[in-house]
Amino acid sequence: MSRVALALALAVLAGCGFQLRGEAPMGFKTLAVTAQAPSTVATELRRRLSTGPTRLATGPGAEATLTILAENADKTIQTLTGTGRVFDYLLRLRVEFRVADAAGRAILEPTAIEVRRLITYSETAPLAKEAEERLLYDDMRAEAADGILRRIAVVRAGVRP
Repeated sequence: MSRVALALALAVLAGCGFQLRGEAPMGFKTLAVTAQAPSTVATELRRRLSTGPTRLATGPGAEATLTILAENADKTIQTLTGTGRVFDYLLRLRVEFRVADAAGRAILEPTAIEVRRLITYSETAPLAKEAEERLLYDDMRAEAADGILRRIAVVRAGVRP
């Protein structure tokens, strides 16, 4: 009976078209990543491009250039307790970027992407909360890099003749 159930489950999965998401094609063979100021998102983008189908270009021969115009991370109080103590913070990462072709024409005008996370605060474990905050910012940078690459892929798919 269990073999029949397993075979049925495999047939259903095979028939439904399930497949891992993978990377969306961006429409570029090479892409250069630059930043007007030090940027951890630019570093994350370079890391992601080094393993994908679109190759990271370091010289002037790139099909397009992705420029990080600004990257701002901030932390604001979200909620206070009844006694006036901080209950949680809102972490925000805002990245502004643009994409231009080899001739300098805009493929994607200056655009911003914003990622937010809530983090609770604990006076009894400040070091653990600090470490959690760093991990959340790392996760936010990865999400921002994914979002930027997806936006480029969508815009590029609409530009193709």
